Amino acid sequence: MVGISVAFEQNTIKLNGELTRQTLMQVSTKVVKFLSEQDSALVNLQQVSKVDTAGLAWLFYLLERAQKVSCQLHFANLPTKLDNLINLSGVKGFLPE
Repeated sequence: MVGISVAFEQNTIKLNGELTRQTLMQVSTKVVKFLSEQDSALVNLQQVSKVDTAGLAWLFYLLERAQKVSCQLHFANLPTKLDNLINLSGVKGFLPE
């Protein structure tokens, strides 16, 4: 089964697997709840093996949700495929590192 898992360590969200349209609902509710309990959080994308445009849109959704609950959100270890998608989409610099 293709999927994604999430682990929470202190204020870090570690995603592991495929961040795609098919997998997002597996972790979305847990991550949004976690953000609502934090002043700041880091999304570690080092173990993300695949990402599509829905995955990229979801990361922006997380930014929006974090702002609504006054949580400072940052992203780390963007995979090359995600960085390429960001460049192609014209949103370079929009995800705070």
